[in-house]
Amino acid sequence: MLNQATEATPSIAERGSHQRFWWALLVTLFVVFFIWGFFQPYPLNLILWAVGLFFLVIFLILIYRSARAPSKIELAEIRRLIVCDKCGVETEGPYEAGDHVFREIGPCPRCDGRLYIKAIYSIEKKEPLKRQQPQKETIVENEVVKDAG
Repeated sequence: MLNQATEATPSIAERGSHQRFWWALLVTLFVVFFIWGFFQPYPLNLILWAVGLFFLVIFLILIYRSARAPSKIELAEIRRLIVCDKCGVETEGPYEAGDHVFREIGPCPRCDGRLYIKAIYSIEKKEPLKRQQPQKETIVENEVVKDAG
């Protein structure tokens, strides 16, 4: 997993601009086909309106899916793998702004070799465990009974 080349993932702003581009294109196509249908004779205008409605339906489906989809950014943690080129010691740490693969970090604390970033990857965040309620103890005639709730 760590040896695979990492792809550059688009930022949230880039994904938003691509999404807005496709939404604008679909709405424009809907409007063009729908208006064009008004100026055509009977059988052709129905076909153009149907194509326009098709683009409108695709647009509405994209809006619905984008509103429902959870952000992948919130569900993943970006990590980096740092390796020494001399002794080969590997350490893992959080991603920092400006990190890229093969970026030199500094000298190795073990052998004074060169530390560099070998890989940048994401891992899924685990949801925190729910705190369990402490068990209550009741004393019944010199016996301790533990209640679950």
